[in-house]
Amino acid sequence: MEINKKVSLVLGSGGARGITQIGIINLLHERGYEIDEIVGCSIGSLVGAAFAQGKVGDLGEWMSRLTKRQVFKLMDFTDPRFGFLKGERALNSLKEVFEDKNIEDLTIKYTAIATDLLHEREEIFDKGSVYQAIRASIAIPAVFTGIQLADKFLVDGGVLNPIPVNYVTKKDNLIVAVNLDGAPLLTEHKSFHRLNTFALIQESYYAMRRKLSAMSLELYKPDYVIHVPHNISGIWDFDRSKDLIDQGFELANQVIPEHEKSLRIG
Repeated sequence: MEINKKVSLVLGSGGARGITQIGIINLLHERGYEIDEIVGCSIGSLVGAAFAQGKVGDLGEWMSRLTKRQVFKLMDFTDPRFGFLKGERALNSLKEVFEDKNIEDLTIKYTAIATDLLHEREEIFDKGSVYQAIRASIAIPAVFTGIQLADKFLVDGGVLNPIPVNYVTKKDNLIVAVNLDGAPLLTEHKSFHRLNTFALIQESYYAMRRKLSAMSLELYKPDYVIHVPHNISGIWDFDRSKDLIDQGFELANQVIPEHEKSLRIG
């Protein structure tokens, strides 16, 4: 039986560990799969936009050169009452890697997901500025300032839909989803009673997101799921990008079949 080589790739939400998605894309290419649709949320919207412009390799190289000091310099702190970071400095720096285009002018189907807090629903970006879509999609509550757009107030898409499999449009494609909320690597037991208030709220938010991810995967059943351990890195560990790209490649290698092997669905 001929194996379908066309892929709709769903890239989830999860901070720096989302850089593993570059390695996953590299593995898919090495195996001869053709990605002709990207659905991205948060960091997944950024990686997906780079791929849609043929610049995901350049993004990986740029990320791999970052040091802790450079990551800190990309943080444009603002009034903490509305969020710690504006996010403009990092996105402006990324324009050295790939430009701002209209989504409808990209060569493959691209969709980014944000959350409209005012109306408590998902906001879908499938046209207009790709950088506006990324900025809204990555706006982690209390970390990045939200975005006012017309009568909407937009924050991170991961608030409602951290792995948006339901927005795939090419139903005949293989659907490959990257879950950045996978089971943790073995580690020491956390002492939650020692967490400060902000850290405890953050841990609670991430626990809810992990449950949402599991429910989405169970409901929509993509053909393949690459589970990235949710403690594989911290949210700001972009200085570890080279290692994370390599780990993403290896995680995909455990899941994605060679073309000459039988196709496994499920």
